[in-house]
Amino acid sequence: MKLSEKTINVLKNFSSINQSIQIKKGKTLKTISPLRTIFVEATIDEDFTEEFALYDLNKLLAKVSLYKDAELGFGTDKVTIKDKNKSDYIKYCSPKVIVVPPEKSISLGAADCSFSLSKEDLDWMRKSAGISGSPNFVFESDGEVIHFIATDVKDDAADQSKIEIGTVADGKKFRVVMKVENFKLLDGSYDVSIAKKGLAQFKHKSVPITYYIAIEAANSTFGDE
Repeated sequence: MKLSEKTINVLKNFSSINQSIQIKKGKTLKTISPLRTIFVEATIDEDFTEEFALYDLNKLLAKVSLYKDAELGFGTDKVTIKDKNKSDYIKYCSPKVIVVPPEKSISLGAADCSFSLSKEDLDWMRKSAGISGSPNFVFESDGEVIHFIATDVKDDAADQSKIEIGTVADGKKFRVVMKVENFKLLDGSYDVSIAKKGLAQFKHKSVPITYYIAIEAANSTFGDE
């Protein structure tokens, strides 16, 4: 099997969320953060025929990068990497020693608010939050306009960055607080849906990948709450 550039990019993104991974048979890849605050599900072109787990996904990606045309083989106890006269292999680990995602896909349920987030706005806000050291992202609607904010919700003297990202058709008001550290999204634009039970869904507009990220429910409000 040869991994496409798209799949390698997805795996690199996964490795930023959890250094370990469990691969199931088929074309669906999943991962979950060690604290279970981020769950990701992606569909790829490749079809895995073996089920296995790797303790260090970055090691596999680094090894593959050493080859011009890497061919991967998946045995019962290891993955092999070959290209002409070179080869490597990496042993599998037991799924019991790593944090693995649930068998069933996560369901958001009924969304309490929805909007779109462009790549440009996401990129700008990430950079601005990084400069200020802001720990929180906030999505806030006054019933007419939606703003994307980077700040520290626990510090009234904290820096704030703010972008208007859309309007509200149904007049709903909300203030959704999230942790910047959980925004480990692939570059791109997203359709966002949020449920006040404590979960936000970020669905990539051009790549078949969806993120489910925990919100800070205690600091978030919906409607007249």
